[in-house]
Amino acid sequence: MEQIETSEVIVKIPPSMASEVNGPEIVGMLLDKALGKREFFGSKIKVFESKYGTDFATFKKRTDLGDEKFDEWDDLLIWEGYVLAYQEWSRKYEDLKRCMT
Repeated sequence: MEQIETSEVIVKIPPSMASEVNGPEIVGMLLDKALGKREFFGSKIKVFESKYGTDFATFKKRTDLGDEKFDEWDDLLIWEGYVLAYQEWSRKYEDLKRCMT
């Protein structure tokens, strides 16, 4: 299994909670957050895929070759942001999964 670089973080929480949670549980909570973010951006991507009937890469090529349609250019920029955010949260999710082992 691939070794992942980690950083140590100190989290200050009330003593009443300290006895309730442990390191793997905290990583699990972060994993849930990363998955939620990934799914959020994935749902935003699906809206554009449905609107234009294609995936981002194909839409980008079509937009680059076609006449300037400012509403499509606006959507392209927003869609690209969602794709980049989805990729980033997917990486974070995968990194956190490797921390669980």
